[in-house]
Amino acid sequence: MQRRLYRSVALFAAALALAVTALTPVALGQETTASPAPGTPVVTGVIPNPDDPKGVSTWTGTQVIVNYEPNGAELAFDQCRLFINGQEQELIRPPSEVPAISRATSGIQFKWDTRYEKGDYEFRVELVTLTGETVEYEWSFASEGRAGAGQLFSFNVMRTWFRFIAEGAINTVALTVISIVLASILALLGALGRLSKKMTFKQAWERYGSWAYMWRMALGRIPYLIATFYTSLFRGTPLLLQIIFIYQVTPEVIQRFGFSPEYNPPAFWAGVAALSLNYGAYLTEVFRAGIQAVPKGQTEAAWALGLSGWQTQRRIILPQAFKIVIPAVGNDFIALIKDTSLVSVITVEELLRRAQLAGAATFNFLSTLVVAAAFYWALTIFFSFWQAKLERRMERDKARE
Repeated sequence: MQRRLYRSVALFAAALALAVTALTPVALGQETTASPAPGTPVVTGVIPNPDDPKGVSTWTGTQVIVNYEPNGAELAFDQCRLFINGQEQELIRPPSEVPAISRATSGIQFKWDTRYEKGDYEFRVELVTLTGETVEYEWSFASEGRAGAGQLFSFNVMRTWFRFIAEGAINTVALTVISIVLASILALLGALGRLSKKMTFKQAWERYGSWAYMWRMALGRIPYLIATFYTSLFRGTPLLLQIIFIYQVTPEVIQRFGFSPEYNPPAFWAGVAALSLNYGAYLTEVFRAGIQAVPKGQTEAAWALGLSGWQTQRRIILPQAFKIVIPAVGNDFIALIKDTSLVSVITVEELLRRAQLAGAATFNFLSTLVVAAAFYWALTIFFSFWQAKLERRMERDKARE
């Protein structure tokens, strides 16, 4: 019965992943292919979005958001204007900046108090830079009325935006796999560094009484100090702080040393770095415990056969330690799948970020976030199933031994 349950769960997760390819994606907004001169902003998307299917992404009727690439320009927000059906829109306050989607993208919001109801509308926006240059952008939108009216939960929104959100699962899995591999490498190095401390300085002096040996021992203590500092720092600070720190501080450091901004790490790799360093710190202690769990008799037998210290570690100790730590690494892998959602704060378009973008476009966050939650759940079930199979296989191998 339990085997049938696991098999059904795995098939469900696989079917959910394969269903991604059967649905049509929805664009977030129009993108320009022009290559304007530096200092000329470029509109990259608008809300209401003209590419949304009619009746799916409805419009509040009280605001317009225009996303743009500054391209080296700065807007004079109080001089920007919005026209609806040929008439300049009266705003309740001057146009204002909205949070950026990425380092290269900004946004401007036009808001008023009178709601536009169902109908066809023609929009035209004028973006004015501080240098006096004006950029115009036009689009049309057929509104179905007030966004979210009477629809707290919409299967239509879920179906239409399913693939767009699901494509974020590719980044989620990529983040998880790359990060856990790098974290395991860091953890192995950290564990070896933590285990490099064999005795205290007092014990070494009492045993050898040699200043030359004490000097060599002090140099050999460096890996231990580095590994200890690393694990203490990354286990003692929040993961979210580490993500934001690496993403925002790294460009400042690069600029400080006089390098070009083109060397700034993409948000994806900044997220990989933070996740790898954080999970590597936690796995360091797991690997250390796994190495220490190998019976000391194995080391003594290897030395008796004439193996060096490195050969003993590589051929005898580490293979057995890996078997011991695999369940713990698997558990951290499952946890890492969910923790990748934190990189959404630095604009990496994984599952949560895509669900947020779809919710902003449809004004129906409940429906889009449910889709993201379903995918996280399915990924967790899928990988948990294979982790359980791997552990059962290891138990059979251990029984044969």
